[in-house]
Amino acid sequence: MKKTLIAACAIIAILPVYFINIAAQSGDIRWQDAAKELDALPFSRAFIDSVTAAHLGSHTQGGLRHSPPGKFAEGEMLVYQAGWGPFMAGYFILEARNFRSRGLIRLSAKAMTSNVISAFYKMREHSLSWVDAAGFYPHFFEQHVREGSKYKLDAYLVYDNKNKKLFHKRREEVTEVESPKFTHDYLSLLYYARTMPLQPGDTFDAQLYTRPKTDPVKFKVLNKRETVKTDAGTFKCVIVEPTFLGDSRAFNRKSKIEVWVTDDENKYPVMIKSKAKFGSVQAKLIHISK
Repeated sequence: MKKTLIAACAIIAILPVYFINIAAQSGDIRWQDAAKELDALPFSRAFIDSVTAAHLGSHTQGGLRHSPPGKFAEGEMLVYQAGWGPFMAGYFILEARNFRSRGLIRLSAKAMTSNVISAFYKMREHSLSWVDAAGFYPHFFEQHVREGSKYKLDAYLVYDNKNKKLFHKRREEVTEVESPKFTHDYLSLLYYARTMPLQPGDTFDAQLYTRPKTDPVKFKVLNKRETVKTDAGTFKCVIVEPTFLGDSRAFNRKSKIEVWVTDDENKYPVMIKSKAKFGSVQAKLIHISK
């Protein structure tokens, strides 16, 4: 969740309840239609190849480790409805697609505010992470944000896993950052967790880059299982709790996140509850397709 979406949700929270009820009765966006607004934003393959070559030269990023991807590598789309307190804030769409000819898996996350939120501050975001299909570590990450009537951001990360650094371009500036091998962006980190065994009592860790530096993240699978019912079905789940050991703009050591993940080979994130600097947010899975 980005700070602009949260700020918009906070504005809605102080509006009279009767206004919210009227707006809800008028109907909201269809996530299928809103998602199409974002399809033109990602960088072209030629652009990605050119900036990767400019930063890495002739050396490639493949073959650095072997770490099998999860079942999602076969292709999937997951749709979530997000809420801020009692209000519907918007939708998130996660997609995974295997580009076997390139040895890469493309992970995609689309975020869009609801009509009620958009009436005050419209937000559309499309982020993509290109990860190694054999070793499951990111090669390239891109982020495209459109907020309000003027704000626009197109940024990217090029990972140099061989030399333990990355290149972050934000607006016109490119920053070179020392970073451990196999550092993740937030999108590849989510899917990386789904490649792990995820049995109650399990723990594992990873590295996450959140501007301007890389920090460790510790994961713990709680010693309990729960059944969660959503519009997408009823699922038996384990609960995964990440702990952020840094102090980024969105999360810090005091942040609390819980993710209910299906206790099967799919490992779908079914429900996410977050208490962080920006307040409490909940997202539930409402649609699954292959």
